[in-house]
Amino acid sequence: MLKIGESFIFEDDWSRRRSSLMYFEGDEDEAAAWSVDVAFAMGNFDGEQISPSLCINPIDTDKKSITELVGESFSVMTMEESFDREDSFYIYEHEPLVDYELKILEMENNKAHIKCSGTLVVDGYAQPYTKERFEIDSWIPIIESVKDWEKFGL
Repeated sequence: MLKIGESFIFEDDWSRRRSSLMYFEGDEDEAAAWSVDVAFAMGNFDGEQISPSLCINPIDTDKKSITELVGESFSVMTMEESFDREDSFYIYEHEPLVDYELKILEMENNKAHIKCSGTLVVDGYAQPYTKERFEIDSWIPIIESVKDWEKFGL
């Protein structure tokens, strides 16, 4: 579930491969890493029908397995950091986030319970740009290899 501001709520959308907690094992040349994508069903936002989504690109970790990520958190405190990492929130198009904190709370039945909150840019063309607070509380598929999608019929 996604809440934007005080008024707009969107349900999770697991109908395609758009939501996941991905874990990349790493090797001798690259560190292990994890990333999060969360997509939401079409809904009303300020009179427009949109399908918002969040993309948090790979985060390096010293964890040796995906289950060790329970309790992990990651945050970005500036829009410049979000822009450099290419993390984005899609409303009308992809925009960097002003700030956010992402937490992995638990894992069960091949899904991860995540929470993410912060400030997103709604309209980067507006002067000054329009921004809103957001909160996400979702269970998303855990994906370690392409074969894992089959567990979810995707």
